[in-house]
Amino acid sequence: MKLVDTDDDDPSAHPEPPVRSTPPRPAKRQVTVSLLLTVMILGGTVIAVFTIFPERHNELITSTVAAHRTNAEWEITSPPDAEIRMWARAVLGEAPPLPEPSASLTPVGVRSLTILARRAAFVRYRVGDSDVSYLVQRARDIPKRRVRTIDGADAIEAWRRGPWTCVVVGPAATADRWRPVLGVP
Repeated sequence: MKLVDTDDDDPSAHPEPPVRSTPPRPAKRQVTVSLLLTVMILGGTVIAVFTIFPERHNELITSTVAAHRTNAEWEITSPPDAEIRMWARAVLGEAPPLPEPSASLTPVGVRSLTILARRAAFVRYRVGDSDVSYLVQRARDIPKRRVRTIDGADAIEAWRRGPWTCVVVGPAATADRWRPVLGVP
């Protein structure tokens, strides 16, 4: 029977080093460092989120105004009303609300747009001597909201009609003439 383990080192052969005393860290420094680190992480996260994911509240209106102000090619030039309605049904998958045909409403051209990963029908009309753009897209937001604003020389109208969002952009000087023709509520 073995009473002593011979593999253990002799404690006197390896003396413990003397205890080194360090002054304690002040409590305020601990809190300050923790607070600073937390603020830096939260601030960096917020800045990263707003940089990567920009705010897009009025993207449909902004895109419609940009399309109104550019002279891009039309998919169909000067189409009759029946052709506009068939084209819009083909682009959007179902019949959207479009302005009722009238003698004072002359179609200039149509083209499809993609806004926020959804197709939209963009139609340019001539009302009197004014070019007015009408865009319709399946609504992507739940609340029904109405926008009436002026951006430079352009008047902008946006509203919901059932499951559709309609946006009209035209000259602010002649807005009283084209609003009723295009069915702006």
